[in-house]
Amino acid sequence: MSEVLENERITLRLDSDILKLMDEFVSSSREFSNRSQLARAAVSAYLEAKAAGTEEGTHGKPNEVVVQMPPLVFDTVSHLVDEGIYSSISEALADCARHQFLHEEHVEAVKKDAVQQRSAMKVVPKA
Repeated sequence: MSEVLENERITLRLDSDILKLMDEFVSSSREFSNRSQLARAAVSAYLEAKAAGTEEGTHGKPNEVVVQMPPLVFDTVSHLVDEGIYSSISEALADCARHQFLHEEHVEAVKKDAVQQRSAMKVVPKA
């Protein structure tokens, strides 16, 4: 007969700012109804990410990152989502990145470099 293990309890001390963020998250979440559920999920996700060998700030996909924003920036982006300008915070940040890094001059320079590299390559027939 196999032994059934019970959940063990731990004591976790957190800064009041983190607890406030947790409480706000839990109150707006449909997935978590209390701090313990959120903490268990967060610890599990962290351990799974470490076991998978993902770098800090990234997930399993090479183009997916986690970004920590100052509260004012987060509130501003959240407001844009609430107003329907963006469908999600992720979409808003991707749009900002595109505007910052892929402005017209930069895209044209990248295209020009690619054309120059292709024209510089020559196919050498086998001897």
